[in-house]
Amino acid sequence: MSDTVCFNQDSLIKVDDKLIKDIKEKAKSGDSGRYRLCLQHSAQDCLHEMFIVRSRDDYGRPDMHLHTTESHTIVEGVMWVILFEENGEIREAFELSDKGYRTYRIDTGIYHMQIPVSDQVVYYEVKLGPFTQETNIFPEWAPQADDKENVDRYMKDLRKRVQEIIEKGEIR
Repeated sequence: MSDTVCFNQDSLIKVDDKLIKDIKEKAKSGDSGRYRLCLQHSAQDCLHEMFIVRSRDDYGRPDMHLHTTESHTIVEGVMWVILFEENGEIREAFELSDKGYRTYRIDTGIYHMQIPVSDQVVYYEVKLGPFTQETNIFPEWAPQADDKENVDRYMKDLRKRVQEIIEKGEIR
């Protein structure tokens, strides 16, 4: 287990404001600015339910899944959700917030990513497990997280493209 992921080991877990505050603090105190509380016991479980905290500057590489759908529900903050065509062009962008869409479910075979807009964002993710290295399919057109220079360039361009969509009133 890392300092950014915790698997629940209890037979009952309840999530309240105090627990949300605790995981937000854990995200702030870590180097990555992110934290994931997994309600399941392990990555091998058949159902994955997670509360995820991410900071504004966090990069989550676009990915898609071939064998599982997933859904996200906003708990706190604001994030953009971006769906991509196979070639990396933006297919759709929308906001997840208490003022916009609160939840979405995405089918298999669609590249997608989330970009935190607020200082911290907390969301609830549900998808089928188990998790393996082959679960996430990453596109060639999006840089790997450890390629800082290309990530910075990619994110600057992506934010600009999403901002243009917003200005045209096309973000939902």
